[in-house]
Amino acid sequence: MSSSEMKGSSVFGTLDDAPPNRTHFRITALSVAGTFLDGYDISIIGVALTIITAISAFSYASTPLGKGLMAASTIIGMLFGALSIGYVTDLRGRKFMYMWDMVIFIIFTALITVSFNFWSLFIFRLILGLAIGADYAIGATIISEFSPKKSRGKFLASDGLSWWVGAAFAYTVGYLLLPFGVNSWRWMFAIGIIPAVVVLVLRRKVPESARWLANQGNASKAKEIEKQVVGKSDDLGSSKQKVSFLTLFSKRYIKNTVYFGTAWFFYDVAFYGIGIFTPTILALLGLTHSLSILGSAVFSSIAIIGSVMCILTVDRWGRKPVTVLGFSGMFISLLILAFIAARTPKDAFAVGITGVLIASMYILFELTQSWGMGSTDFVYGQELFPTSIRATGQGWGTSISRIGAILGLTTFPTIVTLYGLGYGLLFFAIAGLIGMMLTIFLAPETKNKSLEELTER
Repeated sequence: MSSSEMKGSSVFGTLDDAPPNRTHFRITALSVAGTFLDGYDISIIGVALTIITAISAFSYASTPLGKGLMAASTIIGMLFGALSIGYVTDLRGRKFMYMWDMVIFIIFTALITVSFNFWSLFIFRLILGLAIGADYAIGATIISEFSPKKSRGKFLASDGLSWWVGAAFAYTVGYLLLPFGVNSWRWMFAIGIIPAVVVLVLRRKVPESARWLANQGNASKAKEIEKQVVGKSDDLGSSKQKVSFLTLFSKRYIKNTVYFGTAWFFYDVAFYGIGIFTPTILALLGLTHSLSILGSAVFSSIAIIGSVMCILTVDRWGRKPVTVLGFSGMFISLLILAFIAARTPKDAFAVGITGVLIASMYILFELTQSWGMGSTDFVYGQELFPTSIRATGQGWGTSISRIGAILGLTTFPTIVTLYGLGYGLLFFAIAGLIGMMLTIFLAPETKNKSLEELTER
């Protein structure tokens, strides 16, 4: 353990106790921009799939396995990118990959727009996922290590808000481009390149983390960064802490590691399945193609409200109650939707009060999932692990959660094909229930404490 981690919360007192300033907001905005692009990319494939499946060169995407693989392609890349590049981030510095992951995003998004068959699109999206997964680990870590302790939850929860703004933007763009015909899906992806280029240019001015520098024994440079951000610096030590993946499984951190990975795993089982297949689910419940896309945009916008509620409550109520609230709402809403899907005809949306109930449960799901683990996954990952493995810990949670996402995305189409939509939604409801129980029994409360206080031995 480095001296900065052993001494507790006073070591980085200038960063912990500083009032939020323009630099904090700028660093946060440029970091969550990567999550915005993830929300856009993950959601736009749900729209694109409704077009791609009708094209002969991409016909494999119309099969249950093909649809699941295509929906999960980026997520598979994230599984490997988050953990491996998170580890590199702890070794080489936060800023080292902060730029390169955005370069990879731009290159492979451009290649996606010229994909010529199912497998080329799959491979390009898989490699794109490496960059997105890396940004999950890097962006949140940079935010946490600069943020004041009493508002750190708000800054980190804005990552969740950014994801949903990206998702809502994706569905809106998808809906507007539908009239442009069979190649409109290429333009849907191309639009994502524009904000990525802007972010790449602006990220050059984001400084390296003072906490990482001090943990590497470079106290003098760390003090310079502190002065740059808040106008003064601390008396920092100069010892260096070894970076080791196995630290995640040490006696001190194993409970945190298990909770963070499994809770996020079960959240993503339900979240990604519902999120990516929302247009398909709404169509199965009776909406037309265009209305199912428009409905997806509307419901994604509701998730933005939930993310805002998390920002407003996570530092006041605490991380644990907010996360339990989120899982509870997911479970209840999905259970009711499963019952409706199993009991009503295909045109359920047209059946008066049933249509209102479906819309209400979708609203409840989007509101609570984004209020809870959809935002606190970015908070907990930063507060459960020390500076030496913070990006690795965030990457661990991201990678394990992607396995859950892949499970949900590949299993749901098969369940629906074999047993019907009701059983598919019940599968997601059970995942929400498990996530709720894990949080109740394993999750710690971390609000209003410094990062060093939370992770000191």
